[in-house]
Amino acid sequence: MKLARWCAPRLVWAWALVGSLAACASSPGVVPGSANADGEVIPPGEAEAMAEVTRTLEATVQRGFDQDGHAFRDAHRKAHGCVRATWTVLPDLPPALAQGLFAQPGQYDAVVRFSNGSGQNQDDDARDARGMAVKVRGVAGPKVLNPTLPEDRDTQDFVMTHHPEFFIRDAAEYLAFVRAMDGGGWHQAGWAVRHLFDTVPRILAFTGTRIDNPLHSRYWSTTPSRLGMGQQMKFSAQPCAASQFDTAADSANHTRDRLGENLFRHLSEGPACFDFMVQRRLVPEHMPIEDPTVPWLESESAFVRVATLDIPVQVPDQGSGCENLSFSPWHSLVAHQPLGGISRMRKTVYESTSALRHRLNQTTR
Repeated sequence: MKLARWCAPRLVWAWALVGSLAACASSPGVVPGSANADGEVIPPGEAEAMAEVTRTLEATVQRGFDQDGHAFRDAHRKAHGCVRATWTVLPDLPPALAQGLFAQPGQYDAVVRFSNGSGQNQDDDARDARGMAVKVRGVAGPKVLNPTLPEDRDTQDFVMTHHPEFFIRDAAEYLAFVRAMDGGGWHQAGWAVRHLFDTVPRILAFTGTRIDNPLHSRYWSTTPSRLGMGQQMKFSAQPCAASQFDTAADSANHTRDRLGENLFRHLSEGPACFDFMVQRRLVPEHMPIEDPTVPWLESESAFVRVATLDIPVQVPDQGSGCENLSFSPWHSLVAHQPLGGISRMRKTVYESTSALRHRLNQTTR
């Protein structure tokens, strides 16, 4: 029962990592039951499962607005801060890596949002996922979506969490999880018992790593994306080798908002930077597209640095400017289109909940 009660609030942040669409056209070129060139295969019942998850999520956002008079993010609600950064694509990349945004060396303005995964504004010491979302601006080229907002027309978003694998395989498993968590204590307990040796350990791993400073953690894409046409990748960001942190001060802080406070303190004293790396899908039989619970082993394909993210000294934005930003893995070049069922689920959720939240709050995205 303790595990079931613990799982229930995690339902909300889990929704942020998935989304839904009641039409298989969410991934162009994917025909149900057959594999496309990127290795995507849509299983039976996916569209129906996605539609039900979306309806539940939208109802949750609306219910929160009705109760509080303000619509918050359905997940990753608590931002530790949004920061300005410079994204630099490295020169002389090998042809296999010089794809899409990485095709030419250059510098771009970027915004980074660090957050907790929960849909609640909870204590930073609580078990939770941690997020890093990067919005690179001024990126030209064909986009996956037909952007209706000016900011989407020249952006490339990279959305990451601090664990390399997701905890659920596909839409059907996720729908079963949603129904159990939404059904009350006995449903939650029954689901936890049935999945005690598969999904539950993955959830505990996904939310179990403690961090003391958002700048001092590694983050992963969890799900795959294209790397140009005909290749696939996962990506990751980790602190640059020369990064220095006051780890004693970070770990000694036990306040409710310690992650944001440690972020603030670090950037008031010095800059930070991340190496952005990609991992090519070199062994397809060991690196599935449709099952993000399976690790892509670095022993079979190492992560290779393709860009750097430099964050100068500044005061992180922890107010409305940060709250009004929208991040989605589908704000993407065609060359980096998200892949797999979990990514297909994320597509509409990110757009629909963001649009709903801004409409209810009468704010501009």
